Amino acid sequence: MIDTAAPSTPPPQGPIPESELDPRLKALLEYWRGKCSPGRLPARADIDPLELKSLLGNINLIEAVPQPDGTRRFRYRLFGTEFVFYHGGDLTGQWVDQIGNAVYRQQLVGLYEHVIATGATPMLSYDYILDSRRHRFQAVILPLASDGREIDMILSSGLPVGIY
Repeated sequence: MIDTAAPSTPPPQGPIPESELDPRLKALLEYWRGKCSPGRLPARADIDPLELKSLLGNINLIEAVPQPDGTRRFRYRLFGTEFVFYHGGDLTGQWVDQIGNAVYRQQLVGLYEHVIATGATPMLSYDYILDSRRHRFQAVILPLASDGREIDMILSSGLPVGIY
């Protein structure tokens, strides 16, 4: 098991409408939409990190890895430096199913499976408890597909939007 500080109140807590998204996440969503073409999702290769400079520390790339039994596992290809701060460790290269907090792990795997199955772009609000303070986050989860159709990677970004 990966030993990281997992949130006391695991995400996601709930969907939010696009109109309530932080402007930086709205910009990321528009950037992603601009990389889509009719009937095709963008690939990881379509995403230019230099175009996302202001969000780089808040971006995770999650690879969907097919397993011999027909299931899939999710691995962090990139775990943004801001997430390293909140989790107390870098999960780059680690499997999501090895996160120690079972509820958090199950919610993440369920969220990623939903994105793979439906192509949805969830927009979420969630709280993270750090130093006895509630940090409110917003996040967007965006599917990527090497061939334009079959989702094989997920781009996510989460930003703190308040402390209570």
